[in-house]
Amino acid sequence: MAVGYVCLWATSPLLAYGTVYRVAAVAAVAIWALLEMSRPGGVFSRPTLPIILALFFVAYTAVIETMLGSDQDFAWHIQPWIMLFFLIFYESRRDNVRSMAPIFWVLMATLPIWYFTTFTAFDQYGTHTARMLTRSSEEAQVRAAEGVGGYGLIYSIVVILPAVALLLLNYRRFLPLREPAWLVPLSRIPLLFPALIAANLVLGIALVVRAGFSIAIILLFISVMLSLAFKRRSPLMLTLLPLFVVLAYLLAQIALVPLLEVILPLAEGTPYYRKVLDVIETIESDQSQGTFNDRWVLYVRSFELFVQNPVFGVLSAADVGKHSAYLDTFARYGVLVGSVFVYLLTYLPVRMMRGMRDNFGLAFSVLAIMVLLPLVNDVFASLGVMLFIMVPVACDLVERSRTASPLPRRKGLRIRWTARPDPVGHRPRRLTGPGGGRA
Repeated sequence: MAVGYVCLWATSPLLAYGTVYRVAAVAAVAIWALLEMSRPGGVFSRPTLPIILALFFVAYTAVIETMLGSDQDFAWHIQPWIMLFFLIFYESRRDNVRSMAPIFWVLMATLPIWYFTTFTAFDQYGTHTARMLTRSSEEAQVRAAEGVGGYGLIYSIVVILPAVALLLLNYRRFLPLREPAWLVPLSRIPLLFPALIAANLVLGIALVVRAGFSIAIILLFISVMLSLAFKRRSPLMLTLLPLFVVLAYLLAQIALVPLLEVILPLAEGTPYYRKVLDVIETIESDQSQGTFNDRWVLYVRSFELFVQNPVFGVLSAADVGKHSAYLDTFARYGVLVGSVFVYLLTYLPVRMMRGMRDNFGLAFSVLAIMVLLPLVNDVFASLGVMLFIMVPVACDLVERSRTASPLPRRKGLRIRWTARPDPVGHRPRRLTGPGGGRA
């Protein structure tokens, strides 16, 4: 229950601000940690490699920030630290992923609420609302109190959406649920859970498109295509993947600009018009333009800082680009801590790829997202909820749906008016000896 509250706090806009909510989240983390320490065979008695590295990353970055003093943006680290808490929780349940199912279904019931309130807020306040909520301003607090989510809510959809789509396609194979016990009666209500899954899928896609985050749409397209292209683990497909990437690049060079010129008039009056125009000008001039150019400058700045200080980094956050979690971590802390951070965000998808054969594409798409998303954006607390709780439970349900056969239909009552015919060649068993039982 304690971890469930932390998950709700990380994903619900209503709980994003407010000292009481934050203190309650810290208390919930402390309660869970104490209970886990006192549990025989708990994860802290035998920590796994991801837990050791996560604790090392948090401790190292906290010490550096404390040594550098008040000039550093301590809040910049809070989101990654919260995200890594969910990694530690997953490691305590990784041998029993189904124990996280109650949290999964509670979030599946609450997320569509925030999708809908955020989507409707765009009509009232404009699509810039989601970007405005990335800053802790007074207006951001007012919008969050109205249930309007921001950057973290929208990009979390990109991580979970392929799994939600596969759940909807395979719901007949895992419904009605077998656990948790309190959800079993509800899962027997016809179409209740399929409607809940469909609401997450439809509202999630609508919100990503409506928000105007072009990177989110590109990542969503890549993840869905990978999950469909690699349904089963195939060494041949993985070997041919570089060839497909080269062919896609050549096709983009030939057809991308004409395609974007067709899309440009359709995008007029939407947040995508300026971005489509920037991409066209960038390709035609061989030089980045507009918002793409602004991001590229920040990426290059972090990369150059890392090249200048590859071992220990620059430590200070003053000069880094602050638009790429991976590049900024390498620039600030050097190659060792940067490599640890990349490992912590990618080890789970790699582990799932080794364990999932029939749903390999789903795990592969999650890996692609966890490589690309932190490379072009910052990370956020709800990313940990999606990556370390929602995705594993969804993969477990989908994997069971592939290995288990659909539930048999319930047979109705039949009345037989004639004697049941004996099977061909059937002979009754002899109950007495050859002499009829007489000596």
